[in-house]
Amino acid sequence: MNISRWNNNKKGIIGLLTGALMGISHLAVAQQNTIAQDTALYRFFAALQKADSNVVSILHLGDSHIQAGFFSGTTGNHLQYDFGSAGRGWVFPYNLANTNGPSDYRWNSTVRWQTDKIIDRNKSSDILGPGAIVISSQYDAPTLAFNGKEEGAANDVRQAELFYDPGTDDSSISVPGAGIDVSGLPFPGSSTLRKASITFAEPVQSFQVRWDRQNAQPFRFFGAMLLNGHNGILYSAVGINGAMYQHYNDNNATLVAEMEVMKPQLVIISLGTNEAYSSLNAQAFRTQIDSTVQLIRRRQPQATILLTTPPECKRMSRRTLRKKVGKKYRTYYKVSYYPNPYIGVVTQQIMSYCRENGLACWNFNSVNKAMAGSFAGGWSQDHIHFNVRGYQLQGKLLYEALHTSYEKYLKTQPKTSKKIQE
Repeated sequence: MNISRWNNNKKGIIGLLTGALMGISHLAVAQQNTIAQDTALYRFFAALQKADSNVVSILHLGDSHIQAGFFSGTTGNHLQYDFGSAGRGWVFPYNLANTNGPSDYRWNSTVRWQTDKIIDRNKSSDILGPGAIVISSQYDAPTLAFNGKEEGAANDVRQAELFYDPGTDDSSISVPGAGIDVSGLPFPGSSTLRKASITFAEPVQSFQVRWDRQNAQPFRFFGAMLLNGHNGILYSAVGINGAMYQHYNDNNATLVAEMEVMKPQLVIISLGTNEAYSSLNAQAFRTQIDSTVQLIRRRQPQATILLTTPPECKRMSRRTLRKKVGKKYRTYYKVSYYPNPYIGVVTQQIMSYCRENGLACWNFNSVNKAMAGSFAGGWSQDHIHFNVRGYQLQGKLLYEALHTSYEKYLKTQPKTSKKIQE
């Protein structure tokens, strides 16, 4: 169990949630907060029972609700407390790409980087790697330094897998105080794609990497997997602001790379919000869901898939008012928000697709509406995203829904089965 990490984080995670959950009937919430078709999760739950002797990989795929890390990070922290932590999982230098990312780590570099994302129309490279985003540089000797901000056994780094493309077969890599093993083609793409498997003699919170090469081609960095050398949950989150199912399908090399690199036993997909703010066609959206699911099934047949529905977001309406003040007229703007009707369409399509195809589905949209009072102070100003407290509450609720389904699964197993830590 990750007791040290839990003790370090419980005030920030559970403490913020306590007030939000006060006044809510636990029974009413539990009845609403369930996973439909949860028997589809039983293969994953069987893996959880053996998490003390194996690494159980989870991939949480999504959009801006995932990129910031508060939602997925909260769910991951709770699961790792119950079943042990195998490490931080997937990390990427979002700050060097000039975009937001998780707050528990930061990357530094001596060079400037350019960025390509899965949502970009004009990309300099079609190879985006497992993170659906890549940074690139023309420098001959780029350096990157990872700095973890949270101490504790769960965040210790004993092993790191770095994914990059130096553009040449002659490049060398150095990491002070670590052993390095470089192999090629970690996922389909360029012949110069590389994976550097780094092993540290002692647990570290930070490390620095330098590459040396003689090449005019861009150097590309795709991100890293961080492990602590223990068994348990390895919870990786990949989210890109503005992403939709269509983006992952049109650039399906990203999905392929994720299956090759992360080898997830559970894939949680939290998409649909951006579709509800675009030109939505219900049947086309359903087709996009199916394309993503089928590719995952082909590339990782043993993976369990859980789809979630988006929150009850709103649209903004702005009215222009002119008011006479003295002898002059002044212009005022009145802003109001109203429910986005297409969120309901997206929710229904996700739910019906899961029901008809035997996939697990967490209808967070329904939970969000049922707990409107608890989420009242959890929205950001745009009424599309949550603030930190809102995302932490969402992450706790997903964990609780999984907890309920896991306890249900345990009742079908012999009495000796491992139970979740109460």
